[in-house]
This record gives sequence, C-alpha cells and structure tokens, in this order.
Amino acid sequence: MRHAYSVAAVRAAEHSLLAQQNYDDELMRLAARGVAATAAAMLGHQRRVTILAGPGGNGGDGLYAGAFLAKDGYSVEAILAANSAHETALQAFTAAGGTIVHSLGDADLLIDAVAGLASTRGLSGAPLSAYAEAKKRAIPVLAVDIPSGINADTGVAATDAVEADVTISFGWARAGHVFAPECGEVVLCDLLLPGAPRSFAEELSATAEPVGHIANEPTIPLPYQWPPEPVLTGDQGQVSAPKPVGCTGPILDPTPGAKSTKYTGGVTAVCAGSSTFPGAGILAATGAVRATPSMVRVVGNDSVVASLPEVVPHASAEEKVHAQAWVVGPGRGTGPEAAAELRGVLARKLPTVIDADALTVLATNEDLRELVRDHPCAVLTPHAGEFERLYTATLGRALHLSEGLGIRLQELALALDCFILHKGRITTVTAPGQEIYGMNAGHSYAATAGSGDVLSGILGATLAQLNIAEVDAKEIITEILHAAAIHQHAAAIAAHTPDGFGICSASQIAAAVPHAIARLLVMRR
Repeated sequence: MRHAYSVAAVRAAEHSLLAQQNYDDELMRLAARGVAATAAAMLGHQRRVTILAGPGGNGGDGLYAGAFLAKDGYSVEAILAANSAHETALQAFTAAGGTIVHSLGDADLLIDAVAGLASTRGLSGAPLSAYAEAKKRAIPVLAVDIPSGINADTGVAATDAVEADVTISFGWARAGHVFAPECGEVVLCDLLLPGAPRSFAEELSATAEPVGHIANEPTIPLPYQWPPEPVLTGDQGQVSAPKPVGCTGPILDPTPGAKSTKYTGGVTAVCAGSSTFPGAGILAATGAVRATPSMVRVVGNDSVVASLPEVVPHASAEEKVHAQAWVVGPGRGTGPEAAAELRGVLARKLPTVIDADALTVLATNEDLRELVRDHPCAVLTPHAGEFERLYTATLGRALHLSEGLGIRLQELALALDCFILHKGRITTVTAPGQEIYGMNAGHSYAATAGSGDVLSGILGATLAQLNIAEVDAKEIITEILHAAAIHQHAAAIAAHTPDGFGICSASQIAAAVPHAIARLLVMRR
C-alpha cells in the first residue's frame, strides 16, 4: 500500500521543491512528462488527445503535457476552462502544434487538467459539455492530480465532478484518493529535480505524516501498459515511470502443510441464514468453506448442510462450539433472538465479524454496543446505509458527509472501539488510533445481492487464521483488507467470460474464492 497525504502537506512539499528549481516551471514540466507518459500508455496506437485546461498550475501541467505529446506526433487540442491559462505553458503548447478548440472533436483520450488540488466544484461550460460527450462516447479520461470536483482532502464529490478512468498524481497519493472511486486507478509519478537532495515523495515522507493509505487491486487486466523504464527527460531531469498504486501485499497462505489437520488453520463458526432468508446462510458459509481448508461450523441453520455437506451443524450459539472466529448476522433477522445470539457470541471474546442484520440489531441495542466496546476484536462490515444507522445511533447525531467519510469512520471506530470495514467500490478500513486504509477494487462486479454475505464468510475464515494475542491492530487491518481483496478478485473471476467481462451472482463469487486465493498467492510471491 502507498501513503496518502493531506493537501497542506503536499503544498508544503511542493513549495520546498519549487524553491530548488533551476529555472521557472521546471517542476511543472517534470510533472507534465509524467502526464504525457501516462497518456501515451492509455492511448496505445491511437493518436488524438483533448485537454481540459484550467487557468492555474494544474492547467499548466496539462498544457505542457500536450506540448510534449504534440512533439511526439500526437494530434492535441485543448479547451480552456477560463479566459486565461498558464501563459508559458500555453505558449509551449501552441508552439508545439497544439490547437485551442471549444468542443471535444474526435478525441481518443480526454485529459482533465482543470483544477487539481484546488478543486471545489465540478465542471461547467465548454469543459462540462466536452466531458459529457466523452462519457457518452466511452472515451477514457485521465485526471491530473485529482478529478475536477473531487475534494483532494476528503474525496467528497461536487455536482458535475469528473469520473476518471485513471488519475495520475505526484510523489505520494492525496488523501482524497483513498475515498473517491471517481479517481479510477491511481498511478503515482515521483519527481526528482536535477541536483535536488530529495524527490517529491521523499520530501513528503521527511516533512509530514501520512493521513491514510491506498491500494489498487489489479483485479482485471488493463487495456494499457505502463512504461517499464523511467522516463528520461534530458536536461529536464528524470521522472520515475508511472506505476499503479501498490496492492495490499501478501495474503496469509491457507495451503495445508504436511502435518495440517482440519483444525490447523482455525475453525470458523457462522451464525447466518433463517427460514425467511435461507440463502444468506448458504452464501456466508460457502464464503468461509471456500476460503479455508479448516472446519466451518454452522450454527442454528441445519439447512445449510444440504448445500455444504462439509460443514458441521450446531443447534445454537449456546452450545460448546469450538472455533477461532465467528460470523454473525447475514439473514439472521433483527428480533430478540438475534440480539440474544449476538450477545452470547460477543461474550466469547473471539474475533467476531458483525454483518447485515446484526448491524441493525447493534444500532438498536446500547448494551450490545457496550459489549462491542469491551471486545478485543469486533469487525463491523457496514454498507453505506448500515453505516449511517449505526453512526446515528452511536454518536447521537445525524450523519453528514460534507467533511468526508474518513473522519466519520474514525469517529465511529473510536466510539465503539472496534474495526470497521466500509463496503464499496473502495473498501475502507480503520480502527481506533489507526489511519484510514483504502482498497480500490477497480470494478463493481461485487455489487450484487448476497455478495456481502460471502465477504463475511471469507473474513471470518481469514480472522480464524490469526492469533489475535500476537498481532497488533495494523496487522489485523491488513488481514481484513486481504479478505476484501480475495472477495474482489473472486468477483472479477466470476464475472469473466470467454467473450469478456459480464456480470456475476453472489454464489458465483463464492465458488471463485479458491481461484482468487490461488491468483493472489502467485501474484504476491
């Protein structure tokens, strides 16, 4: 995973580097080299580029990039977002053969260089019309630093914000990249001025603390390839090649060893499903069974055995159920019995995944929230609606995301003293005293009914492999992210067909979990 910094920290590091320039716009031209290299990678054999250029430094990055592309033989046009532009960048752009236009034309790639870190509102006027036409025609969009209309600190999207396929940023990631799926895939380009003691990334690391971390999971093949070698810029210095922001790292290897037994990898107990929602129990249990060679116990739902004869059934959580981790909630209902079951499971003080109906029960029972506060490893897995209900019940006030999701996640994690996995295109995870960790799946194939039940089972099986007495909160967060990575890779595998990507169901995602684990074990060796 890669560090993410606040806008203030980025500005301070940038100010330091600007003072070390050998001539005006040297740093901007370096950044533009990275933009141009990324654009070329996305274009492949296509040759036509349109740039949305703002009046400030972000627009200068875009116009200088356009000048470099034009010199390399690309057809480059620019739409100015204001009556002014960065003067020397505009001169370089037109001198290289770039032209100023007022509409999209026949572009193969649209570069958003309107606002960058200063973005507080979405597009308007000719840039908005060009962007809308690009989306209609499925033209890929490359954003410089962060898409226009996305707050670079919070990831909050304004009306008419840009949704990019790729965002290129410099040094380390910005905090907003962690929360905004509108960024698409985030690639980083480090900038090193000739004679400077530190690169942009090194300057950030030396002068500020990160506020979060981000990973892009390579779940689906990209239609473009990043330059394999650094981009040399002659007397302009050197730019390291843009590369996708790092993945979540090596997963725990569940492969049985020579002396392994059905208990070695940790037993998972699943309290899921009911006569009203039988499928939730099957999906959660299947997620666990497919993610571990160890035993999976199913509590209070014997019907699962018909679909999964390998599970061990138990009548209730009150039995002596020996397990190393528990999953509670999917399809379980929200009545008194569900509350009593959650209370009993939490009393065991073992790693516990609280999902779906159990989150609703938690939101309506303060005594259960107190048990969560006293628990050594409770992991809550809400989607947006569940998070809002739980936040309102716990904090005693309505959820307003004008300051961003990150601060609210940390508030709730602190109030309940627990781990929180917030589901979405970007999975975000945090815990008290920990930074925000975000993982961008790169697709939304997991956005289907029952998918979250599968994730809860995978997560339970992952936690069962841990000895929580020997690991710290950061290590637990890492394994929570790994469970999410397995889930997202399984969704991509399930959605793949001989004719390309289609759609998938939750049961297909669950069936693809072993394939996803095998892929991750090979990728991360």
